[in-house]
Amino acid sequence: MTNEDSPFWVKVHHSVTGEVIVAACDRGLLGKKLRISEKFEARVSEDFYMGRMASWEQIEKLIESATIINLLGDEVVQAAITAGLIPEEASTTIGGVRHVQLIR
Repeated sequence: MTNEDSPFWVKVHHSVTGEVIVAACDRGLLGKKLRISEKFEARVSEDFYMGRMASWEQIEKLIESATIINLLGDEVVQAAITAGLIPEEASTTIGGVRHVQLIR
């Protein structure tokens, strides 16, 4: 699989409280700044999202063991909706980019 076949960044985090967090974002968002309001913006953190490049199918497998899922980007959120993981109305936007966070 080449990077062109892997449109998402994904990273798995393990918290000291036992949470397994799967964080995934669209490939082109890493390092970008998203304007939240006139005074605030958020940066798409490499530390949080940049683990490895992955396909949606690979992300779905990681999600099976996750207790918290954080998806950022129009493409990755749409993939989750199409897969039946989330209803469309569960997503919100941050700086014009779709976002969803699920907690089990």
